[in-house]
Amino acid sequence: MEAGVVARADVTEIGAVLVGDADGRRSASDITLFDSTGLAIQDLAITKAAYAKAGELDLATISL
Repeated sequence: MEAGVVARADVTEIGAVLVGDADGRRSASDITLFDSTGLAIQDLAITKAAYAKAGELDLATISL
């Protein structure tokens, strides 16, 4: 946002997407930027939620 490449109006918090309050990607050509700056526990919680959602949507995932 500082560089002017992305406007604040283009930003949605990942939590809002995960709980269904906001749309995520609408097509395969949409681009997702994710800033995981924060505490490690937040990163872990976000990762678990995103992985679970990917499974619900039958999206490709990798096994770790």
